[in-house]
Amino acid sequence: MNSKITQKAWLTGRFIDFLLHSGNRYRVHSPYLYTLIGEVIRRDKPSGDFKRIEQIRQECIISDESIQKTDYGESGKYQTGRIYPIAVRKIALTSLTPPRNARRLYRLVRFMKAKKILEIGTSLGITTAYLALANPDARITTLEGCPELSRKAREHFNRLGIKNVELIEGLFEENLSIALDRLGMVDLVFIDGNHHKEAVIDYYEQCFDHSGNETVLIFDDIHSSPGMEEAWDIIKQKDEVRVSLDFFSTGWVIFRKESSKQHFRLRYI
Repeated sequence: MNSKITQKAWLTGRFIDFLLHSGNRYRVHSPYLYTLIGEVIRRDKPSGDFKRIEQIRQECIISDESIQKTDYGESGKYQTGRIYPIAVRKIALTSLTPPRNARRLYRLVRFMKAKKILEIGTSLGITTAYLALANPDARITTLEGCPELSRKAREHFNRLGIKNVELIEGLFEENLSIALDRLGMVDLVFIDGNHHKEAVIDYYEQCFDHSGNETVLIFDDIHSSPGMEEAWDIIKQKDEVRVSLDFFSTGWVIFRKESSKQHFRLRYI
């Protein structure tokens, strides 16, 4: 059977299971979480920042440009990088955070008043732009392995007048510790770079060492494969994780010691 068909069927099954076992914010009794969901997840007011960023996304979607993508594989499997051509439009259509989820990140930065933000997986820089424009006084560090994607992202930052982003290029396995040391304690981490179980767990452990009581870690595509689901299950059961929020496309981890240990599957997809 075609692997893409098999993957699609598997995802459909997981999505149906999610719908059957998820609820809404009225299952949440913590005032903090209730407010967070209301202000960040459910509220979706327009912003001029969104329009500017989405204009760039749309240009990428209709672009005729191709780039030479460098792929290091699972946990740096290809040490020198496997290079192949790929259309910018394909990346824009298949690999970027959807606008709705990106807007949530923007609102989360504002809700938290996040000052130190780490992103693992820059791609074309669209999500990075949401993080950066949400708080121009914040310090954003983003990691990207591919030189050509880094080039495109920097072009987009320049067009948007973004000055508060440091893009570190190269293997995540080599640069994550560097980024964390430079940032110190992080407020928000968005992990969207390597969707393999062992890598995701390693990123969590390194980021937790630089996390505080109010830090939020967000993992993308937590149901995209059995390995990602296993990683998510391991992470949310960690003793230090007080609350996990599963929105199907993303998983959010909260460490607030004031919260009782709870895991929610919420139908805001």
